[in-house]
Amino acid sequence: MKELLYMFRKKSEIDMIFEQTHEILSKELVMFQNVRKTLRETNKSETDIDINKEDKKINKFQMESRRKIFTDLAISGAQDLNAGLVLICIITDVERIGDYFKNIVELAKNHPKKLKGGDVEEIVQRIEKRMIEIFKLTIESFKNRDEDKAREAMRLHSKVSKDIDDLLHKSLKNKIGGLNSGEAIALTLYLRFLKRITSHLTNIASSVVNPLERIGYSE
Repeated sequence: MKELLYMFRKKSEIDMIFEQTHEILSKELVMFQNVRKTLRETNKSETDIDINKEDKKINKFQMESRRKIFTDLAISGAQDLNAGLVLICIITDVERIGDYFKNIVELAKNHPKKLKGGDVEEIVQRIEKRMIEIFKLTIESFKNRDEDKAREAMRLHSKVSKDIDDLLHKSLKNKIGGLNSGEAIALTLYLRFLKRITSHLTNIASSVVNPLERIGYSE
């Protein structure tokens, strides 16, 4: 992360990409809250935000940022190589998060009724609440290079991941009550999407405290 900070101070173009990445992460929190509400609190499949349109913007940003970073590295040489690769990894995670929002919207279209959690509803709500916490911690740690908040995001990820795995195992063993077969399948898919989203968020948070080769892993 020290190399990344050095690059931010040195390169105005890279600094702009950093700021845009932070803005997109903040937007993705709003997108997540929107798709979650549509799936879990309404009997409709339409979202207040055009998720496909926003995802296309994120995809375009990723492609343009890659080009700008590689161009910058070609000019600056090896001294900024590590920092540039870290930023590319972060942007890749940001882009993949958007893909899972599209998956949730598609799920809402195929399951237009409000998705319930049956007798594990309380645990699902806890997971969702922690997901929002992880989002906020990741956004703040990325913006301010706050290692404490990054570590807290990583810690919460472990709890969310465990909760999701426990529920998935219950679902596979048909031990979640209060759901019909369609609801059980929908809930399983939703939980898988949540796990992938929190994993990508944790990759971003880990970049604040870890070197390039350990992004996505514990310290």
